[in-house]
Parts: sequence; C-alpha cells; structure tokens
Amino acid sequence: MRRIAFVLAASLASAFWLASCGGGGGSGAPETMPDNSNGPSSATLSASSGEITAFGSVFVNGHEFSTQGAQIVDNDTGDAVADASALEVGMSVDVKPMAATALDAASPRAAEIRLHPLARGYVDATDTTASTLTVMGQTVQLTSATNFSDRRACVTATTSPCTAVVGLSDLGATTSPTGPGSYVTVHGFLFSASGTGANIVATLVSVGDAPGPSQAAFKAEGAVVTTGTTSVTIGGLNVDLSHATCWGAGGTMSCTSAFSAGQVVSVFSATAPALPATNFTASVAALRSRLPVQTVGATVELQGRVSSASGTGFVLRGVNIDGAALAAANLPTVGDDVRVTGTVATGGAGITASAIKLLHAAISRSLAVEGDFTAVAAGSSANTYVVTVLGQSINVNASTRLSDRSTWMAPRSGSQAFNITSFQTVLAASASKHLVVSAAADTTGQLTAVALRIVPASSGAAVQGVVDVTPAPVNGSSAASPSSFSIHGLAVSADPATFASPRGWRLHAQATTVAAGDLVVARGSWTGGQLVVAVPGGASGPTLSNFVVDLGTPRTGDPCDF
Repeated sequence: MRRIAFVLAASLASAFWLASCGGGGGSGAPETMPDNSNGPSSATLSASSGEITAFGSVFVNGHEFSTQGAQIVDNDTGDAVADASALEVGMSVDVKPMAATALDAASPRAAEIRLHPLARGYVDATDTTASTLTVMGQTVQLTSATNFSDRRACVTATTSPCTAVVGLSDLGATTSPTGPGSYVTVHGFLFSASGTGANIVATLVSVGDAPGPSQAAFKAEGAVVTTGTTSVTIGGLNVDLSHATCWGAGGTMSCTSAFSAGQVVSVFSATAPALPATNFTASVAALRSRLPVQTVGATVELQGRVSSASGTGFVLRGVNIDGAALAAANLPTVGDDVRVTGTVATGGAGITASAIKLLHAAISRSLAVEGDFTAVAAGSSANTYVVTVLGQSINVNASTRLSDRSTWMAPRSGSQAFNITSFQTVLAASASKHLVVSAAADTTGQLTAVALRIVPASSGAAVQGVVDVTPAPVNGSSAASPSSFSIHGLAVSADPATFASPRGWRLHAQATTVAAGDLVVARGSWTGGQLVVAVPGGASGPTLSNFVVDLGTPRTGDPCDF
C-alpha cells in the first residue's frame, strides 16, 4: 500500500494495522455506510462536491453516480472530456445529478461532472518531514489519503522506460530556473486562506510530461491574500494581471482592482513562470465560487478537512458552515475529515448544515484499540450501543462503519449480515470476541466509534493514540522498572526493551523517551486493567506481538484511521 503518512504493520497474525492511515490509491469498494449521521437523507441533491473514491460508475461522497450520458467538463478550459476513462480516483469534482435525485436514491445519474484541479505547474520544493510540496507558490499538504498517478509517456514506453512516481519522495524538485521539477496537476480542496500553512490539501497528485500549448498549462487557485492595482497574491505567488483577461460573475471586466482579499480566484497562463515560481504573469484570471451551486435553498454536499471551528460554525473547503442545527456531539474540530449536507444560505456564500458525517477524526482526538469486548449495552436511543474494549466505553451508532473480518469468508462492511440493527446479535453469536475499533472523542472525552471490525480471536491487545498529560509519563530503565504512561486514560506499562523503530516490515530496538502529546502505538497483553508490553520468552527485544513505537508529535490535523 502506498501511504504518505507513516505506516506500521503492527501484527500480521491479527491483521491489526493501527498506525496505517486510511485512503490511498486504488479503486477498491466504495463506502456503504449511511451518508448522514445527523439529519435526514431524503432531500433532493443539487450538487455533490468531493473526490472520486472508486469506479463502477463513479463514486463521490458515498454515492454511486451513473456516468451514462453525463457531460464531463474541465472547469478551467471548458473543454469536454471525451469519456469517463479520463477520470481518476482522487480527482476533485463537482457532480450535478439529474433533476429530482434524492440523497437516498440507490444510483442517481450524473448530468454533469466538472473537474476542478487547484494547481498545475512544476514542483519547486518538497518536504518529506512535513509531507508537503510547493507548486505555483502554493503549499500543498499531502495526507494518508492522497493518491498519486503517473501519466508520463515514459512509464509505459518499451524503450527507455522510467520508474513511475508513487509518492512524495519520487517527485523531482526545481534545482534552477532551467531545471524544473516534476510537472504535476494537483486535485484537492482549499484549506488556509491566510497565506501561511497549507493552502491546499491534496487528494490526487497526477504527474505528467511537460505540457503542450494550453491556456491552463500553468494554474494557481486560492483565496486572495493581498491586492494591488493590477495584481493579487495567492498563497506565495505574486500574480501580475496587467496583461490578463479578467472574468467576474457577470463576464469579462477590467483587471484594475478586479478582486478583493478573501475572494477565490483562478489564474492561468500557457507560459511557465520563472522558477521557482514566486511571480506569475497571468493571461486569464477568473473569480470562483466556493460552492458548486449558489442557488439559495439548494441542497449540496461538501467533503473535506475542517480548517477552523468556533462555536457551532466551522469552515470546510473554504466555505462557512452554520452547524447550529447539528447535535453538539457531532460538531467537528479542526483537522476532522467530514462530509456535510446542507442548504445554500442567503447570499450564496455559505451552507446551513442539516447533516454531518465524520470520516476521519483529527489525530488529537483519535483513539484506536484492539482487544476483546467485555460488555455490550443498549445506548440512550434506538440503534445505538455502548461497547467496552480495554476498559473504554465506546458509543456505536448508525454512522459507525461495521465489518466482520473474523474469517476470510466473513461479510464485507455494510453487509446485511452485520449492520447496526443486527449489531448486538452478531457480536453475541460471533466465535471471536476480538475487536479493532477506531474512535473519536468529543469535547467531554466520550468516545464514538468511527469504525468497528470483528477480527480473528487473539490474546493480544493494542492501543494507538496521543499520550496523556496526566498522569505524567514515566520513562523506565528495565523490565523491573518499566516505562508507564496513559492514552485516553488507558494505562500502559512497557519494558524499555520493547521500544522499537519500524523499518519496512521489521521492528528494530530503539531507546525512546515518551512525552505527553506524542502519538504512540503499543501492543502487548491486557492484564490487570492495563496494557502490559513485555519481552516474550525466547526474545531479546521487540516483537510483532509486544512493542511500543513512539511516532513523536503528530502533524496537526492529520486524520488517521485503519
């Protein structure tokens, strides 16, 4: 599996991948869980804005849209795409379904699919530590869910073939004005409008040959940070508009003071800027809407990572979301990857949310555990339950992704055999009581399962999460004086000899100092109300069944799942 985030094979025996982050390439099965965790799902959908997650027809935001008869359009050039084969997993698209398509329709037909990349140009810099790259002055954040594709001719050439780019470390960066880096098209969603931090969170980085003649060969899109008489700054790119054709909502307009700070603008040219790209002479500049539909009252969907949150309001894909109608426990925090359904608010610039689906929680409030469940009780409302694993009480509801993988023949996620209505019955009848649960904590610390999986029976137990401040971690020196710390109140006692650093598929002993706030993965046995990590007989150090890996301070808001 290709992953930008750090990947750890925790235990092959139990198929336990706590440190493996969700997403990534491929065209696997689409989501089959309910689309909305808080609100109705029968509204008529005007547009769905998100990334392509799978094919069959095309899957966007959990819906399968039939592409038969759909118009596929490049939003930058207006050119029609010949057929759906040009679409890729990870592309950011706006889908407008045929009229009168309800959100709960089995397979709506797409009337129009608009491709909407946010940057085209040469890679000027890469940072493997921060998982970022710089393209056209835009800082692009890569996550565990970022896909890569390589469409260069040399990849499939019979003579002088080249190795395909499959991750950040394979990209070339600009070495001089005449030594451009890899040419890429970046799909994703806008994140920061401040000019600092990541401007774009990437869902797909598509590598290509140097472009031929095209008015959109080089592009940047983002929120305007500063303005001049005939210039704007987008991210770290100073854009000269003095020779451009400028477009607004009503058509062409003068480029003099055409745009204001905070507006989303696309700038294009067929000519590459001097590298590294800090200054760009645009031939075309266009005002963009943050929403795929601006009709007040229209029902739309957006999916992405929350960039800011305050009270009941938050910002998603640069769009202000009013979450006053959502349950307080469902309000997201910064870094959460969510899908929001709502109606276009007055003014056409925001959304009044009616439903929200948590896809991945920010790592700061994530907890993943593996172990036998010791109790299952009915929750406070119909089709909700509370399951106890490693002493943690975890809510399960209709939005939890459920799967039974206790045997290789077990039903897949979303099957009729294991869903929320059969939850308690299936658990009671299962030969294995062993679960892997990914959960998110709300502001009170209450855990709600994002995903729950029945796995083959095992005597092992594990946890992944952020080390608590209280009680303060104690770093030991030997088996007789173990290290001790807690993760969401779950106590861990570990022989320092089990501390490890993973290299590929192997674990290597490594002395580590655990600190509060570190992201830690630990595996051992659940004994006496704590997770005990000890060197097993016959071993001299960490094994796949007994180890502690300290991943250090997690990147802010990097959503992880397994």
